[in-house]
Amino acid sequence: MLAALPWAECLADGVRFLVVNGMDGTKTTFALSDNPKVSCKSGELTIIAGSRTFTLGLADVQNYLFAEEPTGIENIIKDGSVKMENGCVVFCGLNAGSTVSVYLQDGRLIKESKTDADGNAIVDLSNLPKGVLIIHSNKTDIKIINR
Repeated sequence: MLAALPWAECLADGVRFLVVNGMDGTKTTFALSDNPKVSCKSGELTIIAGSRTFTLGLADVQNYLFAEEPTGIENIIKDGSVKMENGCVVFCGLNAGSTVSVYLQDGRLIKESKTDADGNAIVDLSNLPKGVLIIHSNKTDIKIINR
């Protein structure tokens, strides 16, 4: 299925990522520069890219696509609604009771917080995994590297 994908054509067009979307809403991204090896066996899709191995049942794959950007996040934060403070990401001005979600780069949800009555939320990064994190609120998405 994916093994016959035209990698060279994609790279020539500026596409740099393979994105696999799961039926459960997860999104898993692979850099084509990591030369992902794709195989299908016994009803499972396996992708090996660098030191990372990803396996998903074929029935659980919604679709796949090639993309120039890994996350699809297009808007850059231009106002003061999100800031970094003492190892925390601080959101202000959101809807009261809305959810702020933190995802790993492979799309797995690792933390959710609710905003307070004033629409503020604090995401403490100290106990979260190191690496790339995607933080989503009802007004913005940000991609950070937690070190």
